[in-house]
Amino acid sequence: MIQKLRSLEFQHRLARVSHAFEQNVTKRDEKKEMLHIVYVMTHTGVSGGAKIIFEHANRLTRLGAKVTIVAHYEKPAWFPIEADYIQVPFDLELAKGIPDCDLIVATYWDHIQPCIETGIAPVVYFEQGDFHLFDYDNMNQTLKNFIQKQFQLPSFIYTVSQQAADLIEAIYGREAKVYPNAVDEHIFTREGHREEGEHPYLLMVGGERTAFKGISYIMDAYEKLKDKFALDLYWITPETPSEKMKQRVTKYFVSPTQEKIASLYRGAALYVSGSTYESFSLPPLEAMACGCPVVTTDNKGALEYAVHQKNALICRMKDSEDMAEKIKELLTNQELKEKLIHNGLETAKQYNWNKIIGNIFHYYQEIASFKVQPRNKLSDWNIMIHQENCFNHDDYKRLEKFLLVTNADIVKVPVIYQIDKIPTIARWEVAAVRKEVEDGLVETCFCPVRPDNKFQLYNLKGYQSFLLKLFEQALEEFLALQKNGDEKEQAVAEKWVILTLMRLQRKEEAKRRLKELMTKHPYNADLYKLSLLLEGKDKDNLKPIYNLKILGDATSYPEFFFNIVSTV
Repeated sequence: MIQKLRSLEFQHRLARVSHAFEQNVTKRDEKKEMLHIVYVMTHTGVSGGAKIIFEHANRLTRLGAKVTIVAHYEKPAWFPIEADYIQVPFDLELAKGIPDCDLIVATYWDHIQPCIETGIAPVVYFEQGDFHLFDYDNMNQTLKNFIQKQFQLPSFIYTVSQQAADLIEAIYGREAKVYPNAVDEHIFTREGHREEGEHPYLLMVGGERTAFKGISYIMDAYEKLKDKFALDLYWITPETPSEKMKQRVTKYFVSPTQEKIASLYRGAALYVSGSTYESFSLPPLEAMACGCPVVTTDNKGALEYAVHQKNALICRMKDSEDMAEKIKELLTNQELKEKLIHNGLETAKQYNWNKIIGNIFHYYQEIASFKVQPRNKLSDWNIMIHQENCFNHDDYKRLEKFLLVTNADIVKVPVIYQIDKIPTIARWEVAAVRKEVEDGLVETCFCPVRPDNKFQLYNLKGYQSFLLKLFEQALEEFLALQKNGDEKEQAVAEKWVILTLMRLQRKEEAKRRLKELMTKHPYNADLYKLSLLLEGKDKDNLKPIYNLKILGDATSYPEFFFNIVSTV
C-alpha cells in the first residue's frame, strides 16, 4: 500500500511541474539567532540517510534550535528522536503539513517544488545521493527533465561529500556546499560490549531489495572463503530477508538498535561493504570507529575517506572474486589488520559531529537571514476567513505566506463541522479568491478553520434532512447526489448514503455498499472508519485500524473525516 501511495504522490508532483517557480529570497533586516528548522522526509525507515537527518535534528535541538520533522509515517522507534515530529496524512501533499518556521530542509528532490510552493520560509535542498547522481544515464528522459527542473528551484543546496558536489555541478549545473556525515562518538567506539560468535564472522549492512548495496556480491565472496577459514556471515538489514537469502547467512538482525550495531562492529573479524554507489558511506566509517577493519568497494562515497592499504582494503565494484581476495588478504595478514584498525580509528576521529553540526547550524543561520520574496500582494486577494477561526495560532500566517507566492486564483481550506454521532468532518471551502482571476487554478492550504456559520450544512441538499433526522428523505437525496459530480464527489455522497442507512438500521445494506465503495476507493481512510463503525473494534477486525494509521485523513476528497487517527 505504501509504495502505491508514494507512487500516486509522485505522479501528482510530476503533473504539476509546469507550475514550478524558482524561490527568490532577499536579506532580512536582522539575522535570526535561534531558529525553527523543519526537515521534510520522504521516508523514515531504517537507513543511513534517515539516520543522518535524525542526527541533525537531535543535535540542532541540543544547540537550542527548534526542530520539527515532517513525514507521512508514524514516528519511528528504531532511532531516538528528540525533535518535534508531525505525521502528515498520505492523502495530503507532504509539504502542506509544514508548520510556520524560519527554514525548510527538503531532503529529497521530488518534494523541493511543494516545499517552495508553501511560501513559508527559504528552502535548502539537502542532497544525500541516489540513482539520479550515480545512474543518471539509465534514467528516462521524463525523469531527467523533472529532476533537472527541481534542482533549479531552490537558492541553496548542500551535500555530504565533495564527490556528490562534483556530480551535482556536472549533471545539474548547481554548486553545492559540503558538510560531511559524522559518527556518534558515544555509541560507535572501540570500548563497549562485543558480539561473540561461534566462529569469526564477516559483517554486512543493507537491504535485500536495495540493489546498490551489493549484498549478493558479498554473499558470493563469503561463499568462496567460508569453509577454508571457518567463517560466519552476519547481516544487519532493515527488513526480514527472503527465505532464499536467509539460507546464505549465519545470522541476520532486523533493524537493531544503534548500540547493537556497534556491538556487532566490535565483534566482527571485518566489515564488508559491497555498494556500487554512495555519496558518503557511513557504515564503513562507523566500523572504523569501533576498531573493525574494513573491506569496501571503490564507490565514490567510500573514497571520500577510505585509502587502500592505509585504513581499508578497496576492491572493485560488482567483483566478488576481487572482494574475496581482499578479505583473504586481511584474514591472513595480522600486521596489515592492525595497521588498518589503527588508521581507521584516526580517520573516524576526523568526522566529529560537534564540529560538523556547528558548521551546519551556522549555514542554516545564514540561510534564515533571508526571507521569501513575494510574487503576489495580499491586496490581490479577497480573503474570506478570519484569523480567530483558525484551529492553530500560526495557520493564518501560513495562509498569508501561501497567498503571497501561489499561482492559484482560488485557495481552499478545510472547514470543520461537528455533527451528532458522526465523526468530525472537514469540507474544502473557498478561503481566498484572487481579485483578478486568470485561469481559475484552484489550490489548497491545510489550515483548518471553524465555520463562520455553524448552520452552513443546513443549506446543503441531503445534509439538512440528515441533521433534521429525516433519514428516509436524506437517503433519497444522497442517492441522487451520488449520481452527479466526479468520482470523488460521488464517493462522498455514497459515504453519506452508508451513514444514513446505519441510522435507518439497514446495516447489511450499508455493509454491502461499503464493500463496493472500498473496491473503487481502497485508499480512502473514511471507508475504514465506516467499517469500524459498522463492525466494531475487535481482534478479528484489526485491518481497518492498521489502514487508518497508515493513510490518515482522506484529504484529497471534497469532504473527509477530520483528524481520523485520533478517534481510533
